[in-house]
Amino acid sequence: MGFLKDLATLTRQGYEAQQRMDVGATMAQASASMEQASRIMAATTPAPAEPHLEAQRLRTTATVLGARQLPIMFGMNAVVELELHVRMPGGVPMPVARTEQLAPLHLARAVPGATLDVSLLPGRADTLRIEWA
Repeated sequence: MGFLKDLATLTRQGYEAQQRMDVGATMAQASASMEQASRIMAATTPAPAEPHLEAQRLRTTATVLGARQLPIMFGMNAVVELELHVRMPGGVPMPVARTEQLAPLHLARAVPGATLDVSLLPGRADTLRIEWA
């Protein structure tokens, strides 16, 4: 008799939880989360440059000024906002902010004061690519 009593209790509790559930609010929250994840994913994927511009890509280094991990993960990759000073030819530093997906292997390299190999098209900070390999 104990099993049937427990089953009846669980059925009643499930029905009451279903009556209290606000499906519209749950769907709105899920939609907002997906929209935020899409924005972050787009920010971490640099737009490909035209093939003829790739030949002009300049390899240089950047110093990490700041790194802040966002409260989102893509698989095992952490999403990190990086503030960088890119050393351009002629010694002029160019400040660049970049959102990156970092594998656990690379997280320790994205600390303030670290130097990273980067490449970009001259005069176009939006084409910055960190060369992790």
